[in-house]
Amino acid sequence: MASQHRKHRGYATERLVASYLQQWWPSASVGRGQGKDCLNVPFDIEVKARNSLDIKGTLRQIKARTSKSGELGFACFRLNGQGEASVEEFVCMLPLSDLVELLRKAGYEKIPGDIDWEKAMIRCNSCGNWKVKQWECKACGKEEADNADV
Repeated sequence: MASQHRKHRGYATERLVASYLQQWWPSASVGRGQGKDCLNVPFDIEVKARNSLDIKGTLRQIKARTSKSGELGFACFRLNGQGEASVEEFVCMLPLSDLVELLRKAGYEKIPGDIDWEKAMIRCNSCGNWKVKQWECKACGKEEADNADV
């Protein structure tokens, strides 16, 4: 049985992940019990903060829930040594088929295998983030091909 410290670390990790997700889904909150670990988000996330990882069991747990809901499901792991300030560095895991589907929806299948990344990457004129030339900026949604030289 998990020690009280480990339980509280798990609860704190769920709160950290929900808080981090609020940047994009302001209503994200912790959900405890047999369901999703984060509520009010368009996916099913299982948050883990354990010493040992049961990867196969975690994937089975996610699949059991998402096969009913149809949502994208993945696990978020807080590894030992990762403090509360490093939530953006927590590790996430999902089945390869789900990752490929996400990459295809994001347009990665349009990128040729022999692309010259140094020539293809430019700064967006609107927000300054890096983007692929002649593609819509994933940060601000603008479609500009010129370099902002930011």
